[in-house]
Amino acid sequence: MESKPRIWVLGAGGTIAGTGRSATHAAYQSGQLAADELLTAVDGLEHVAELQAETLFSKGSEDLGPSDWRALALRIDALTARPDVDGVVVTHGTDTLEEAAFFLDLVHQNPKPVVLTAAMRPATALSADGPANLYQAVLACASPRLRGGGVLVTLNGLVLPGWQTIKTDSVAVETFRAYPGGPLARIVGNRLQVFAKPVRAPLAGTFHSLLNHASPLPTVGIVPVYGGCNEKPLALWQHSHGGGMVIASFGAGTLPEPMAALARDMAAAGCVIVISSRVRDALVVPETMTLQGVTGVIAAGYLNPQKSALLLSLALAAGLKGEAIAALFEKFSCIPL
Repeated sequence: MESKPRIWVLGAGGTIAGTGRSATHAAYQSGQLAADELLTAVDGLEHVAELQAETLFSKGSEDLGPSDWRALALRIDALTARPDVDGVVVTHGTDTLEEAAFFLDLVHQNPKPVVLTAAMRPATALSADGPANLYQAVLACASPRLRGGGVLVTLNGLVLPGWQTIKTDSVAVETFRAYPGGPLARIVGNRLQVFAKPVRAPLAGTFHSLLNHASPLPTVGIVPVYGGCNEKPLALWQHSHGGGMVIASFGAGTLPEPMAALARDMAAAGCVIVISSRVRDALVVPETMTLQGVTGVIAAGYLNPQKSALLLSLALAAGLKGEAIAALFEKFSCIPL
């Protein structure tokens, strides 16, 4: 009889581990249940894999950031290096799930599968989505058909490339989708229907060496534009950036002229500026930017502001400069096939 995959479940808090005062009350507190408690709520997992559970964080993902994801990545590194672990499932909050998945893909190198999942409803809610999502994440992690795709995200019956995952709705359970690509598979019951070949991210594992750096990652601010704004939103960050800034521009890279003028000056002074977009399905290329041709100003491609900030922070931590950083973002300027 073929042995079942051995999968380690890491709990990182979030709504999936949250509890409320009643099954129908909207308010709840995140991260109240340990990872092993989440497993006991899911029938049938014992038929899919041999499981071990460990809780790393017990808070909402609004309180998680690069230092936490670095600790998470280091634990994943240690686990996937073990011969008795075939894959890792991470339960995480939805607020920063897309950033966590993108960060992990940029630093994770081991070919063993890593699958993130979450929930939009707390564990105590009527029709809580967490148990189904956790079951499906374990199913995806155990499947040899999804090997080679790097970090994955599984929610609401879909398996998504982690680096393409974005959150599109603040309350709906079908909030997560892949952009600019699409889902890799659909899960119906205990059936995994794979309809796209898993493909690693353009920069998968590029920054693995930064996991062992003791210093925190450089702070990269995100400045939004809005109708009627001038240079003041950017000026607030002018002297406190960590060597780089991201501007969430209009459309495909347009900026109000007062902000564009200050951005030119900041770039000339050595600040690396990445232009993303406030539009959900962003695509900014050099020729569509107000600041096209300005040295030190980089188009984000299809990376949204929060993913752009993570990539820029990692690039700065690695000691990269203008043209080398621009080459990284260029990897995200073409829609993957």
